[in-house]
Amino acid sequence: MKLNYKKTLYSVILLAVSFASFADIPDPNADPISDESQEIAAPINTKLLWLAIVGIAFAYYQFNLRRKKA
Repeated sequence: MKLNYKKTLYSVILLAVSFASFADIPDPNADPISDESQEIAAPINTKLLWLAIVGIAFAYYQFNLRRKKA
């Protein structure tokens, strides 16, 4: 079985860049009364744990599926 590390590395890098590009850090110095500060940042950090658990479970499922085919 030949593993292609280049595709895996590119996938991980693109996933990290995607998260970093859409993440919005709220400004701590913003005026809480103004309308501009009412924009809510994307709560990515609250879902990362669930995303990691589902990703690990899916990878385990895929490895077991390939092992049964071989």
